[in-house]
Amino acid sequence: MYVKKTAVIICVSAAMICGAIRLSMRLTEARELEMEVSKPQQEITAQEQTNIYNEGSNIPLYYDEEDVLLLPIRNVAQGLGGTVTWDKTTKNVALMYKGKKLLLEAGNSSAQMCGYHIKLHTPPQSINGCLYGEASIISDFFSTEVRWDSAKKQISLKSKEGLIPIIESDFLVGKSQGKEYNLEIPVIMGLNDGSYEKGLNKEIVQEIQGLADEFMLDEGDGNFHLQLEKGLVNGEFISLYWRGEKGEQSIYKTINIDLREQKTKLLTDMLTEKGIENLKEQVPFTENQLFYITEEKDLALIETENEEPTVVVLPGNGDILKGQWQTKYADFIFG
Repeated sequence: MYVKKTAVIICVSAAMICGAIRLSMRLTEARELEMEVSKPQQEITAQEQTNIYNEGSNIPLYYDEEDVLLLPIRNVAQGLGGTVTWDKTTKNVALMYKGKKLLLEAGNSSAQMCGYHIKLHTPPQSINGCLYGEASIISDFFSTEVRWDSAKKQISLKSKEGLIPIIESDFLVGKSQGKEYNLEIPVIMGLNDGSYEKGLNKEIVQEIQGLADEFMLDEGDGNFHLQLEKGLVNGEFISLYWRGEKGEQSIYKTINIDLREQKTKLLTDMLTEKGIENLKEQVPFTENQLFYITEEKDLALIETENEEPTVVVLPGNGDILKGQWQTKYADFIFG
């Protein structure tokens, strides 16, 4: 049994930014951070919108219009067992947790995590002297899971069990003579083998750079962009996919990595012969079939035979595929 202890509690009076919902935090001894949504109180002026908090009462903010949750970095970091330091020279805030380091700067979407350069979707914000960061980057760094309970109007960050790789993003961007590209690149961190981790990241960058170079050599003008999405990510397997457009052409790309063998995998490596035959009866299938495993552990097949690629999602343990995964993959995907 865990006894609840108060870490950060009440804001007596506040004038909130338009669209922001007040939240309060509680910390359990299990390193689980809970945040309860309170009734929004908004005070809007024509020229200026301000936040006023009692001293020491920095609380999370949720912007419902943008669906963005900002967390007070120092409060959350210390509550989850990390440390926070401020460098006056570089104006960076450094978070340390279990040997990992995250460098953030207010208003700057560029950051460093575990020695890698990454890009943040929402830059950290300095509000009333407190640095706030988007929940996703904080939860990734501290290996926590964000949960929303609509009935209780409560958000919690709960520590994940086991070693979970961190997947952040960087971007390759360029333009020249009527052409422009913006390609999202995964930055993979937290693997057991540091040499493999660096080599894997370098290999992915080189591959995406090759796509950019090929695009720039094509005739004509146009834009090329790729957006990265995470599928299944655990201590044994990473499944990622990209979707985007190159000119008027839809583009899909996937990568599936067996971390135990340190190899990328084809779908034919993961299914039994019977499983492959079952798939061929349902959808067009090629030896180098594009696929990814979703966070919900479904199999997503990308059909590129048609002019417009389509994605077919099949339950990973449904009628077609149940019992048809190679044993080593069935264990960690569905075990």
